[in-house]
Amino acid sequence: MIKKKLNIFIFQPYPKFGGADRSIIRIINANTNAKFTLISLVKCNYGKYLNKKINYIKLNANRTFYSIFELNKVVSRLIKNPQKNKNIFISNQNFANIITIFSLKNMNNLKIILIERNHLDELNNSKNFYDYIKKKIIFYLIKHTYKHANAVVGISKVLSTDLSKLIKKKVKVIYNPALDEKIYRNISDKITLSKNILKKKIILNVGFFENQKDQITILKAFKLLQIKFKNVHLILIGRGSLLKNLKNFVKYQNIEKNVSFLTSINNPAKYYKIADLFVLSSKYEGFGNVLVEALKNKCPVITSNCKAGPMEIIDNGKFGDYFNVGDHKDLNNKISRFFKNNFKLKKKTMNSKIHIQKFNLKNNKLAFDRLFNNV
Repeated sequence: MIKKKLNIFIFQPYPKFGGADRSIIRIINANTNAKFTLISLVKCNYGKYLNKKINYIKLNANRTFYSIFELNKVVSRLIKNPQKNKNIFISNQNFANIITIFSLKNMNNLKIILIERNHLDELNNSKNFYDYIKKKIIFYLIKHTYKHANAVVGISKVLSTDLSKLIKKKVKVIYNPALDEKIYRNISDKITLSKNILKKKIILNVGFFENQKDQITILKAFKLLQIKFKNVHLILIGRGSLLKNLKNFVKYQNIEKNVSFLTSINNPAKYYKIADLFVLSSKYEGFGNVLVEALKNKCPVITSNCKAGPMEIIDNGKFGDYFNVGDHKDLNNKISRFFKNNFKLKKKTMNSKIHIQKFNLKNNKLAFDRLFNNV
């Protein structure tokens, strides 16, 4: 029997360079035998991170919901001869996954894989009443649409277990290959901090400045920390809609000289190396790539105990410390304990070396290869 060629479509409505994007890029780079088409609603600039050329299609829609009919039209046109090709459509994140099912579930000769990248707790966090209603609708639609996919993937065990219970369908666990550094091969960001800052103890956070990442909890904890520890500096690397709010808080609390916002860093590797401690404060996560990146660079980590990936990465405290979601006093206590005696947490960091190997590119590639063959 002749093995079919893979013709893979990836739907990522709003590509930037977050965790989901890095995982998509790694899937593309690792699979040398497939032809890839990236479909989005905005211009995508993955090119500089890829080791091959792929096709890009920008849909003529300003919202994912409005792309239903055009998505169907585009994919119908690009499906290749099913006798020689296996056509696979991969969608990422809940809103895109729902639209994918509405648009493509009845299409012949197409296998649909949905990847869920956030725990369902995402839908319990609302900014306002409109957002609350929207997330209730998404929750309902996940429950009734995901079962129509040929396969559903979750990026951590707890995420996959909880999602499987909701949709009453098996959800396959495939961890993000966060150990892979090849994606950064053409990116080298220099340390731009002053010598005075580099002499201090450095706390680091990396992530988008959005509600999910909850950096305000770190800032509140850091304000308390200043009472006991004067020689500490906080670095927040990222960009996002809440940057102004966070800066205003820092200014109001009069801690500006001890907090740095870095908004143009694409490769934070050098910052992990100079940091004494990494803190993740998310309200929810699918995985938590930055924790793996920190541990790889021998930087001790403290994370919120959010669902789902972070607690799996630190194995419920075996390879890092944790605090209750949104509890800045608990976080302050954990950071204070570290700066008083860092031996215990540093030892956990060194012991994580073998544990984090499960998050390598080889395992991720093998898992997706099996999925592509069996779907």
